[in-house]
Amino acid sequence: MAEKVFIKQLEGLSVNECALQVVKEMIQKADNIDVEVLELKNRTTVIDAGVNVNGGYRATEYVVKTVFCGFGEARITAMRYGRIYLPTIVAYVDLPVIIGISLYVWAGVIPPPHVDTNEYTAWVSGPGKALSQSPEKVYEKLDYKDQGNVSVLIVQPRAKVLPDEKVADKLASACGISPENLYLIVTPSNSIVGTAQVSARTLEDGFWRLTEYYGVSYDRIKQMMTTTPIAPISSRVFKEPCVWADDMIRYGGVLHAWIHSLETEDLQRMAEETVIENNPASFGKSFYQLAVVERKYIHPDYDLHAIAKEGRGFVMAEVCLYDTRTGLMHRAGRVHDEIIEKLMSRPW
Repeated sequence: MAEKVFIKQLEGLSVNECALQVVKEMIQKADNIDVEVLELKNRTTVIDAGVNVNGGYRATEYVVKTVFCGFGEARITAMRYGRIYLPTIVAYVDLPVIIGISLYVWAGVIPPPHVDTNEYTAWVSGPGKALSQSPEKVYEKLDYKDQGNVSVLIVQPRAKVLPDEKVADKLASACGISPENLYLIVTPSNSIVGTAQVSARTLEDGFWRLTEYYGVSYDRIKQMMTTTPIAPISSRVFKEPCVWADDMIRYGGVLHAWIHSLETEDLQRMAEETVIENNPASFGKSFYQLAVVERKYIHPDYDLHAIAKEGRGFVMAEVCLYDTRTGLMHRAGRVHDEIIEKLMSRPW
């Protein structure tokens, strides 16, 4: 096994304590940003950002900043995509290894959309994963463990339902903390915050592709930034054809990454293989078609490397890789305005 990467900025640092500072500010401004703060019977703090409240773009900015533990931020703007203007999220992170620490793939991950279950199913991400040392693939490479006693997690459920004490106890146990030290931010998939914060995950798709697929070590990715259009909210997500946030990443997401390359690495090839237009098996298709109709869904039990190789996941519209060793830029792809517009009116 290769030697673990040590990130000096993380030495003696609790990423959960860093995230908690953002959460506390979010709690103080709850009325202004349209979120609701609740306490479960086991004293877990739940911030509702889209179940019984509307949430909104200001709440989204706080959620993204929480995911990045204060080392990154997001801003909402509007950009033209062909004939239409769409709200767009601009996200950046100054310490990209934080993306690995907060990766989506973890406990309680949603099953494929065509599978019915009575369990509370949700994507779970956030710095609390540094306490559980999950997923193992990240911590096999990264020399870091949060020694704190507080956990912050972002929970994105399929339905507009808040987690109960059973869910909170399970997550607290996985983190090795008491439930009263657990903070859950809930962002349903069919909410403003849920849709917008997923568009910020273009950063995550790019980070996974670079590190897990191409083997770029965490310490050599110096900076990352993305711009991605935000999909409209739909109650039909996972049920009927509609445009998904994943479609916005695939056809409108633009990734900028600053990498200190090795002489043996081909950054131009990485850029070209990461854009959707160079993956004919999935180019032009909606994510609904891939995930529900063809059932080629991204799930922890699936071979993520095969999914990336076939272009079914971890791809985006445009990629710019800046080599800090050579000073060269390597870019590929473009934003596909025409496909975005088509999916907005005829998703499949």
